[in-house]
Amino acid sequence: MDAKVRAKAKASTQDHIPIEDIIDDMVILRDASVAIILQTTAVNFDLLSTNEQDNKIYAFAGLLNSLVFPIQILVKTQRIDISSYLEYLKKQHKNTDNKDLQRQLTIYTKFVGNLIVQNDVLDKSFYVVIPYKKGSVMAGAKVKKKRDTHVVFTEKFKNRLIEEAHAYLIPKRDHILKQLGRMGLAGHQLNREEIIRVFYDIYNDNIEQYE
Repeated sequence: MDAKVRAKAKASTQDHIPIEDIIDDMVILRDASVAIILQTTAVNFDLLSTNEQDNKIYAFAGLLNSLVFPIQILVKTQRIDISSYLEYLKKQHKNTDNKDLQRQLTIYTKFVGNLIVQNDVLDKSFYVVIPYKKGSVMAGAKVKKKRDTHVVFTEKFKNRLIEEAHAYLIPKRDHILKQLGRMGLAGHQLNREEIIRVFYDIYNDNIEQYE
């Protein structure tokens, strides 16, 4: 792909990113909806005993049954470049005089190298998105449509939207985090920097596929 086509692709992607702003760790979308994003840990279900599996299932059922508001569960899978890790292993092999350790490092380095050749090394991240959109807020807002899809926000409307979204979303966030804790999972709300990183990784990965 030449430079002009690449630049056009990136500009087009930027133009279609639906984010208007990130304020108080909340994502404001261009359709005037707001969301907070929670990241949670995970467990290897197959490694649990039967009783532990049953407990996890019951806890997850309890979370679902407790919901009186919508959520979205997202799993982001990303390829990992572990070439630097291989270089680290080789350096450790070179710097040690312990023959047994050298032998083990040789075996392990070969194993990791074969793993890269035969399979993609993937990292999975788990998120819970809690959205907010209130029709009555939009009805009273002084906004203008742009290209029939985007909303041009007034400062007064944006402040009001954030205030009402905060009051709606924070109790829901605390409820989800409590339910995750009952499942033995640790969750936290993404801050502004973490949100930017997540969306950067998503869109940058999509762009690189066409380069």
